Amino acid sequence: MDHPDIEQKLGGRGEEEQETRERILSAARQLMAQKGYKGATTRKISELAGVNEVTVFRHFKNKVGILTELLKEIMDVREQLEQGLQGEFSDLKQMLVSYARTYYGLLVERKEIFMICMIEADNHPEVVQMFSSLPMTAVEVLSNKLLAFQEQGHLPKVDPFTAALMFVSTFFYAFMAKYRVNLDLEMVEEELFENASEILLQGIKGL
Repeated sequence: MDHPDIEQKLGGRGEEEQETRERILSAARQLMAQKGYKGATTRKISELAGVNEVTVFRHFKNKVGILTELLKEIMDVREQLEQGLQGEFSDLKQMLVSYARTYYGLLVERKEIFMICMIEADNHPEVVQMFSSLPMTAVEVLSNKLLAFQEQGHLPKVDPFTAALMFVSTFFYAFMAKYRVNLDLEMVEEELFENASEILLQGIKGL
């Protein structure tokens, strides 16, 4: 026999628990960006989320669990990267520029969490492993696209993975140089996107 009243209460409780979980994650994201990983204590997270500290630990085992969940949330970028390769482009170079712009933008949007990951690398290697999934996803997506162009006869036969790795690494280095060590590369991002795309194509085509 069905009990709609009980099912409705359970469903409402589930929605309430999910809302609480999202408030905790939102508070943690905000505090870690402002105060860093150590400064974002579970007490401060609970206060900002409007819950008690016990509730935080009921949803997440510890603060590393919160950071891990935030990383899962922001590392699912395959669809966004693939969109950077779609559209009407005048030539292959413009497609690569679009991809570079998309990838670099994703890094910048996530810079606060990435910097926390770098700081916590020695203490929590599992966090760094998740962090590294973004650039490797970027390499995989671009490698697949280059391979498709080769199969269609638009590009010479070269190792697409190596080409993609070199291309993506350029922007990861630029990102780390600017936001991790405050190094002035004396080049605006758009110029970097254009130059790297041109160099990649020249290398592939052997010009």
